[in-house]
Amino acid sequence: MSSPERYWRLLMAVYLGIVSCPAAVMAEEIPNWPCDLPLAERFTPTEVWGTALPAAPPADWREDPAVREVVEFAANPENPPSQGAKKIAAFAAPLKAEREQRLLLVFAGLLEQFNLLRGFVIEGVRDFVLRARILRDAIAQSDAAIAALPAGGGGEAKERRRGYAEARAWDARSMDDAMEEAEFLCRRYAYLDEKLRRLTEAVRSAL
Repeated sequence: MSSPERYWRLLMAVYLGIVSCPAAVMAEEIPNWPCDLPLAERFTPTEVWGTALPAAPPADWREDPAVREVVEFAANPENPPSQGAKKIAAFAAPLKAEREQRLLLVFAGLLEQFNLLRGFVIEGVRDFVLRARILRDAIAQSDAAIAALPAGGGGEAKERRRGYAEARAWDARSMDDAMEEAEFLCRRYAYLDEKLRRLTEAVRSAL
C-alpha cells in the first residue's frame, strides 16, 4: 500500500470514528521522505548526463547572454520540456566550432537552475512533513485528554470532551492537508527530474 493510501485510510478512520483506541492513531509513522523517488539534495552532472561528459561543465554560463536566455527559458516552470528542447535545438543550429563549449554552458546552466528548484521543493516537502508530525502529536494529545475524562460524564466533562473532539477533527483535517501538499510537491520533485533529463537529452542530441 502506498504512503498516501495509508494516510487516507488512517484519516478516514479518524473522521468516521472507527479508531476506538487513541494509540491506534500513532500506528502509522510519517516518513522523513514521503516521495517515491529517493531523496537527493542535488543533481550531479554525470548522473544527469548518463555517461562521462565530454568536458567539465563550465561555471561561467551566465556571462553568455544567448546561453542565459536559453537556460532561463528552458528552466522556467511555465515552459514544458518540449518547448525547452526546441529552444535548445534552435540555439545549437547555427553553432560551428564552439558548439560543444556553448552547449556545455547550457547544460551547466540547466544543472544550476534545476538544483535551485529542487532545493525549494525539498524544503517544502520537509516543511509539510514536519507540520503533519506536529499535528499528529496534537491529535494524540487530544486522544489522551479524551481518554482521561470520566466515562459518561455530563456537564463540564461533556463540554470538555466536545472541545477536545473538535480540536482533534480540525487537527486531523489539517494533517491531511499537509500530507496532500507534500504529495503534490513529491510530484513536482519527480517532474523536475524528468524535465531536466529531457532537456539534457536535447543538449546531447545537439552536439
